[in-house]
Amino acid sequence: MPLRLYQRATSRVYYLRGTVRGIRIYETTGTDQRAIADAVRAKREAALLEESVFGKRAVVSFARTALSYIEFEERSERTEADVKRLVDHFGDALLSSIDQAAADRAVTVLLDPDAAPATKRRAVYAPLTAILNHAHARGWCDAPGFEQPRLPRGKTRWLTPAEALRLLGSAAPHLRPLLLFILCTGARMSEALDLDWSDVDLLAAKAVFRDTKNGRDRAAGLPPAATLALANLPADSDGERRGKVFRRDDGEPYADAGRQYGGQIKTAWRTACRRAGLGVWEGEGDDRQFMPNLSPHDLRHTWATWFYALTKDTLLLKAEGGWQSAAMVERYAHLMHSGSVAEIAGVWGSVHPGIGGAPATAPVRIAAAGPRI
Repeated sequence: MPLRLYQRATSRVYYLRGTVRGIRIYETTGTDQRAIADAVRAKREAALLEESVFGKRAVVSFARTALSYIEFEERSERTEADVKRLVDHFGDALLSSIDQAAADRAVTVLLDPDAAPATKRRAVYAPLTAILNHAHARGWCDAPGFEQPRLPRGKTRWLTPAEALRLLGSAAPHLRPLLLFILCTGARMSEALDLDWSDVDLLAAKAVFRDTKNGRDRAAGLPPAATLALANLPADSDGERRGKVFRRDDGEPYADAGRQYGGQIKTAWRTACRRAGLGVWEGEGDDRQFMPNLSPHDLRHTWATWFYALTKDTLLLKAEGGWQSAAMVERYAHLMHSGSVAEIAGVWGSVHPGIGGAPATAPVRIAAAGPRI
């Protein structure tokens, strides 16, 4: 039975229904205009005929696959934006036409000429690979295997305990507990900003990060300094603590960025680094500006460096930090000078739930912010 158009009693949109060479369909045309719907019918009928002869691989379009990928499970706003950009570029191109050359052309068209290798991988190759893997699992195309630009080997940045205390002392009052918490737990910025009071147990010195980057919940032990910082955060008028733990200076939660960005503290972070002297001045005259030489994510690097310095145990570090493989934590091994190990307790306190006793040192002293530059 060839495809025919019809309208439901409750909708003016035209639907397609029928069977072409044994393939039955029932779907919307997406329009209430008869002429356009008829064109959709003719195109769909021709595609079904081709599919019946040559197989589904010959007729599945990128746009159709991308829609299936988005609808399969909940995706982040950033992922949806990346997919939309690719759909705008590839449109109804058949999956069989998307090879290495097509992927490289997408990079050239969609990104700036001087885009970094990491940007090319994140914005084009990664989402394109994810969509085609989705198609491959359904038998619509071969498994993708794009060659991607190599990432430059970067140098891991971490803070000495003295630098960390200087940064904390230079941070705004509302930002200081957040930074100290990350230094004490190794939380990703997104995990810390998303932390809810219902997942914090101060008596047990424990916090739980939900739905982490690896898709699992992760418990973190709270050293004394972190427990004290959380205990000193303001409670509601009835003395209870609810909602997000860390908040802006106006008391409101940080903007929800779908755990995709870390720019919610950008201005306050730059100010703290400037006061602490952790960066350099660039430019001249009115264009002169201060550029930090570390990012908020480097606080997680710092925690991992300190943790390994005390334990010399990569497997324990892997478990505590929530990494998927031991290879991902090797960069933190043998980085810290043994003479600075005792100073870690000056930030964390003398006991760490995941380690036990830390080398004795002076108690935590966070200096007040220095003069503004």
